[in-house]
Amino acid sequence: MKQAEIAKWLKGITIGIGIMGAVFFFLLVPMLAGDMRKGYPEAAFLYLPGLLYSYVIAAGCYAVLYQFWTVCVQIGRDRSFSKENARAFKQISRIAAVMEVVWFAGLVGLAVLHCVQPAIMIFMVAAVFMSFVVAVCAAALSHLVYKAYELKRESELTI
Repeated sequence: MKQAEIAKWLKGITIGIGIMGAVFFFLLVPMLAGDMRKGYPEAAFLYLPGLLYSYVIAAGCYAVLYQFWTVCVQIGRDRSFSKENARAFKQISRIAAVMEVVWFAGLVGLAVLHCVQPAIMIFMVAAVFMSFVVAVCAAALSHLVYKAYELKRESELTI
């Protein structure tokens, strides 16, 4: 596959994930939260904070998607190993680390309020773990892309 074709596929996947995220965060979550508010009146006070929390999570997810989009643009320009991509992966790593803290803070907040259910706890622990994995992988990619960029730059200077 050529660089431009790979970039198109990656952009298409990014757009697809963005659309699925919009359906999840802005349609499904409010609908489910409304059902939960009706079904569990004792936890109805969590409705608005829960929606705001989900929008914070959504903002982090879309920030990661934006950074990944910039990587796709660079790949399409045949600049896979560039400073811009190294910076984008570093930003993705930082955003994922912040998201890890946000997920954990939400879990602790629910535990303090005695509102954490086993399924929610498992989901949030998995989200903390996945955020950690994304942060570590993006940091490693940032380092590797930057090293490849440096090697490429040195080889261009010696020719």
